[in-house]
Amino acid sequence: MPAYADKLAEQLTSMAGDVPDTVEVVALAQPDPGVIQERLAKLVGTVADVAGIERQRPEVVTKDIRTTMRVPGRLLATGFHASGSMSVRLNLAPFEDVFKDDPGDEDLVALLGHSSGRLGIAGLLPAEDDLEFERLWRIKAAGGDRSGKVSGAVLCRAIGAFRHVTRGLPVYGRASATVELAAAGRLASVSVSARRFVDDGGGRTVATPESRRPAAAAKEVAGRIVKAFGDLEELKDVRLVPEWFRFGYLALGRRRSQAVLAPFYVASISVDRPEAEASAHVIAVPGTEDQFVRLPAGQRSSAPSRG
Repeated sequence: MPAYADKLAEQLTSMAGDVPDTVEVVALAQPDPGVIQERLAKLVGTVADVAGIERQRPEVVTKDIRTTMRVPGRLLATGFHASGSMSVRLNLAPFEDVFKDDPGDEDLVALLGHSSGRLGIAGLLPAEDDLEFERLWRIKAAGGDRSGKVSGAVLCRAIGAFRHVTRGLPVYGRASATVELAAAGRLASVSVSARRFVDDGGGRTVATPESRRPAAAAKEVAGRIVKAFGDLEELKDVRLVPEWFRFGYLALGRRRSQAVLAPFYVASISVDRPEAEASAHVIAVPGTEDQFVRLPAGQRSSAPSRG
């Protein structure tokens, strides 16, 4: 490989942290639209209670890929049949109940954790699994006039992202759960994109293969970058910055079905170019020699496919 790829592989390897010698491949229960609708209806009821709005029978529309439940003027909920993912969004205008000031990370994280507890999100997962707070996001806005005078930024919403942990490993992909709050802790939205739910019948261990070593996985990631740059032997005026390299399970998008949770290495690499916006690449490669989950087109791995 080119020198820049070798350097990138070494940097990624150093970021991998502790990787278990073996890892379980976990069978997932195949979602049933009826069960998803029941879960979604319960979540809608919980959201109504937490938000302090009257429970009403929602308008239910079921299509091939999703079920929606709407309480006009109150909320809209969606359940995805392929994955079991759910989301509920309350009818708040973008600048309704904005924060008067930013209380700081510690207070916002505590507020989000309290709301997550009231919603009972962790209780939706199997008892042996965990839901860990991962990141705080802020949505801010500012205005300006024709003269170019710009107002100070206002904190509109605080969003907490949570990560599902099973068999001691995080499940990467979209956030496993999110809670969005307006001022005074008013609930704006909630989503749950976990692949496992309590008493869903999944969780059987289908295999316990040896983990792939970080150096081999990092080399594959670096090879993907080389191909992305047209197999160039040298990158001029381009800087590759590895941001993180993690080992864990991988959940596909909420519109995709998935039979098992299998381990992957996931790398985030930024590409800095002078006088151009930086771009980012997120690359997943198998965490075992056999590939138990086929990635969607455009995200394929070079590992041999396993039936």
